[in-house]
Amino acid sequence: MQKYLHEAKKLQTTQFILQNQGVNLSFKWDKDIGITWAVAIPPVDEVLAFIHRMRPLILQQEHTCFLKTRKMIERKLQKDGDPLLSFLLDLFQGKSMQKQVIIKSNDQIVNSEKMLFTWLNAHEYHRDHDKQEFLETLHKILPLEWSRGVFVSLLIDKAKAIFMLAALIELILGDRETISVQL
Repeated sequence: MQKYLHEAKKLQTTQFILQNQGVNLSFKWDKDIGITWAVAIPPVDEVLAFIHRMRPLILQQEHTCFLKTRKMIERKLQKDGDPLLSFLLDLFQGKSMQKQVIIKSNDQIVNSEKMLFTWLNAHEYHRDHDKQEFLETLHKILPLEWSRGVFVSLLIDKAKAIFMLAALIELILGDRETISVQL
């Protein structure tokens, strides 16, 4: 758990997190003009540093992975289906966003865990050509840059879940007296 806390604290030191930056997405359809879109994302270097620091916390083969750590806490607390842990899992896996909006293209849910990792492996963590081509097939109306904003938004939700789980761990270890979570 200490290694998870260490990685979570490293993530908190990124400019992206320190400046509390987010993503602003919009699109509009006008019958005369067609579709117009806009995406505002923080500077690319800040996003890349954030994505890099996320890696040990989101990749399932890493021992500091959120999913492994959350499961370990669930076992220690002996609370399957705990509302807080369930909320954190939904937030981490993008289900909270999907409760608000589902973005689809060619029958694929863009704001999903599957598509997020497809994008990460196509463009950020790896340069998988097949995944790049697959993503291109989904971006005939809205450009990949717009979906990149969706993917960064999903990563922000993951970071929120990571930080809340870190606070819960500190509470369990006695390093913190209380935690406050807004559901």
